[in-house]
Amino acid sequence: MDPTTALAHSKVAIYRQLINENLPVLEWRYEQRREMQEILPSIFLGPYSATRNLEELQRAGITHIVSLWDGSESKILKVHHPNQFRYLQLEISDAATQNLITLFPQVKQFIDQAILREDGKVLVNCMSGISRSPAFVVAYLMEATGMDYDVVYRYVQNKRFCMNPNPGFRHQLEEYGPIYTAVQAMRSQPVEQRTSVRRSAPEDDDEIDETQHQHQFPRFT
Repeated sequence: MDPTTALAHSKVAIYRQLINENLPVLEWRYEQRREMQEILPSIFLGPYSATRNLEELQRAGITHIVSLWDGSESKILKVHHPNQFRYLQLEISDAATQNLITLFPQVKQFIDQAILREDGKVLVNCMSGISRSPAFVVAYLMEATGMDYDVVYRYVQNKRFCMNPNPGFRHQLEEYGPIYTAVQAMRSQPVEQRTSVRRSAPEDDDEIDETQHQHQFPRFT
């Protein structure tokens, strides 16, 4: 087993254990909503204001930052320390119709690179750290650990009491479990088997699937 794989297995095992234990935070102060919290080793969650204090970020060992801002916020907010950290910045609105599911894999890839391949620490933030950034942290931990939405959501909320993703985001998180599970199952199949499945499908299968999805799943734009 190569060092990166060993590190990944070790961290995921620790994450599962801590999420299952879900030890309560004994005190939560209102002022903490303006601060970042360590959700799990190497993963922090907080508001935009937490990205300003270079000394605090360095003290926490942050190496990577995920910033989730909408179009209007992008005009007034800025990256404060571009030479000290690696950034992933995505334009996302805090609207129930905002599609998050298509963006979850990109954020997961960035976080995996940060904490598994480079053994760093990542801060995921949005303007208030209440809706958008918690949704992405929950999605990441669901997929990384294979644990259920309800379990992961309660754990993250226990670490940052003020988090409250909007109803549309929560619905997408509930839907995401079966989606990433299906993708992982497909990837685990031998290439020959995947090719065989595709070739055996009817020519109009894509049209049938698209019609079915229109009726079975909500559309997010």
